[in-house]
Amino acid sequence: MQKAFSEPAVLNWDRVIHKNARTKDGEPLGYIASEYDGFILILSSGSREYRIPKSHVEAFDGSQVFLDLEFGEVSQYIIG
Repeated sequence: MQKAFSEPAVLNWDRVIHKNARTKDGEPLGYIASEYDGFILILSSGSREYRIPKSHVEAFDGSQVFLDLEFGEVSQYIIG
């Protein structure tokens, strides 16, 4: 039997700041610079910034955040 609800992927959002983020297909996206208003701000090494809704965070293992988006899907969240 499946639970009606599950525990959120991240309980304390301050813990994900400066952690690496990866897409669902395992591609490194960058590091999380901040979190605000239901979003995380990810900075990539290519000077890109992504504003991704927290609802797309699938898991956090203590050192990396895993998104439920594939690399090809994150371009819609590029800002600036």
